[in-house]
Amino acid sequence: MGDTKDLVCPICGEPTRVYMGNARKDRLCGKHADDLKNGKLAISKEGKYVLVDIETNTQKPIEQNYRERQKDGNCIVCGNEAPYGSLCKECYDQMWNFKQDFDKNDELFELKDHYFNLKDNINRMSNIDYVRSNCNKLMALAVVVEDIYGNSSLTQRIVNDIKSIVERKKPKQELKTTEGTEASMVKDARKEELLRTADGHYVKSNPESVIDDILYEARIVHCYERRVLTSTAERAMMADWFIPITDSRHGIYIEYWGMNTSDYLSNKERKRKLYKDHDIPLIEIEKEDYKDRQRLSDRLICEINELAQKYFRITDFIR
Repeated sequence: MGDTKDLVCPICGEPTRVYMGNARKDRLCGKHADDLKNGKLAISKEGKYVLVDIETNTQKPIEQNYRERQKDGNCIVCGNEAPYGSLCKECYDQMWNFKQDFDKNDELFELKDHYFNLKDNINRMSNIDYVRSNCNKLMALAVVVEDIYGNSSLTQRIVNDIKSIVERKKPKQELKTTEGTEASMVKDARKEELLRTADGHYVKSNPESVIDDILYEARIVHCYERRVLTSTAERAMMADWFIPITDSRHGIYIEYWGMNTSDYLSNKERKRKLYKDHDIPLIEIEKEDYKDRQRLSDRLICEINELAQKYFRITDFIR
């Protein structure tokens, strides 16, 4: 295999095919190799690729944004060598795999809302491996939005967003390894592992893991972090859990209100209003409710059955 430069197109970062017919001797992806042959792409006097308007014979620069090589030549996610873009080969491959996981039929506002929700979640993570992996997923979301909708608002900001996230996490990983800090790191790693629930979901807090396990133990089919489907194209929101009743699109949502900060409470009221305005079945769990597992389990079963009857005319949904 050739060096890293042979693996990704210098214009778009996509996998390449061999094309040696230009002065720079680059290997381009299929699309840009064809564009170069057909005159839709050219190389400027400065040696940069430019788009060509064939009718007017004018050129304009290609906005590369997240694809541009960093000044230090390092990957913005992991810090390894990245001489041909913002990501090293390993991070690029992971980003590429994440791209395939997103639903290409999602609306623009849904994908963008997913981006900002994911960004918030990454900021809560302490395990640096999770942070890096999800930064690559964040990059994939930005690229998908541009690929599908031609909207570059996320790719214009993604590099700065990832750099900001990684910078905030850096002090924890750069501490000198002493007996005390090493024990602390082990404790943090174990704490992160506790966020994996009995059915394999990864949740953001211990109370959420308790609630998820209650649903699993009660044999209630559920999805963690599901977008709430509304009839209008207003800003989407994520629910903590979704329980399908009649099919994968129609069911009951669950929200756990686990914080009391002003921003959180403001968002809580916004979400409550959307549920009410759209008459969406919702079960609310307050901050301390998870501590009495049996009581919460009994209440969830009762409320799910009541809402299934009210909204979907299904009696004894859970027996």
